[in-house]
Amino acid sequence: MIKAFAQNYFKSLSENIYYGFATKMQASSTQKTKDSAGRRLGVKKFGGEEVFPNDILIRQRGFRWKPGQNTSVGKDHTIHSKVEGIVHFRRDPYKFKKTFYVDVIPRENPNRTHYPPPPYSYHPELFPELAKNNPEPLVLLNKSEEKVEVQIKQQGFKISAKQYKPIEVPADYKPEFQLSNLQQQLSINKQ
Repeated sequence: MIKAFAQNYFKSLSENIYYGFATKMQASSTQKTKDSAGRRLGVKKFGGEEVFPNDILIRQRGFRWKPGQNTSVGKDHTIHSKVEGIVHFRRDPYKFKKTFYVDVIPRENPNRTHYPPPPYSYHPELFPELAKNNPEPLVLLNKSEEKVEVQIKQQGFKISAKQYKPIEVPADYKPEFQLSNLQQQLSINKQ
């Protein structure tokens, strides 16, 4: 009797309670999803590179690299060069920690951006006597033409796409078809 009562009781409970599953996921809050862009820190000019005044050598936070001779420091620990010259990294051998210093060795850098100005030459019609001593005209090549010339000098047998090798036709060469034979064949085909 108790068994029948319990079965009826649980049956009535199961009819009154609705068991269902959620159709949508529950909303949840997330943290640490925002991220800022990187600050582009690090060495900008390595040892042996040519620098000019006020060039940025290193961007850093704190003094991982310390300023040496002919360098200055910005408020965000950026190391700049004071003079024109070459970058040199050195380590202090007397300190227990490995501390690196950045120096700029003063030196005049060669001009690699522009061609030198052409020498002065006199106009041949206005100054014919002085124009006799004019230097030969400069032929400035494009970068692609310079590369082709260098390639030909290094590998004489290689021909680039810009250059064409002339074909030498031997003197005793006779083609299979002559013009008169072709004209005869064409006139026969037309009739």
